[in-house]
Amino acid sequence: MHVLLCVAEDADLAQGLATAWREAAPSCEVRTAVVPGAAPAPPGHGGPVGVFVPLDALGLTSVAAPGTGPLGAAAGAADLVVVHLAVLDATTLREGLVAAAVRAAAPLAVPVVLLVGRSEVSRREWSGAGVSGVHETGADVVAATARVARTWAPSWA
Repeated sequence: MHVLLCVAEDADLAQGLATAWREAAPSCEVRTAVVPGAAPAPPGHGGPVGVFVPLDALGLTSVAAPGTGPLGAAAGAADLVVVHLAVLDATTLREGLVAAAVRAAAPLAVPVVLLVGRSEVSRREWSGAGVSGVHETGADVVAATARVARTWAPSWA
C-alpha cells in the first residue's frame, strides 16, 4: 500500500509521522509531502461531491485530468492520502492543504484521511468536502498516527 502523508511547512513533523506510520504498518510505502502553503481552489472549483454519477448520464465524456495541482502527481501514485492539521474548522476544510489534497485525490478515487489535533466540523461537513475520515490526535500525534495507520493499513494489506 502506498501512502502519501501531507504536512504543512514542517519537515521534522512529516518525518516523525512517516516513521510512526511505517512502524505501525510495515507493509506500507510512505512518501511525505511538505507543502509550503496550498492556495484556495480557483472560482468554480469547490470540493468534489461525494456521489457517484455516470458521466454519460450527464452528457459528459471526461472528468478533470488527474495529476493537477501541487499534490496531483504524488496523489496519483498513492492508495491513501493522509493530511495532518492542528485544527480542522470550516476554513481549513475548504481551503489550503485539505482542499488541495482532495482536489488531487478525488479524480483518482483515492481516499483522503485527516489527522487533526482538534476537529470543529461535523461528519456531514467533512464527508461532503470529499474527506473519507477524520481522526483527532490530541496532544500525542505520533501515537495517534500509529493507531490510524493500523486502521487504514492493517497488517494483512
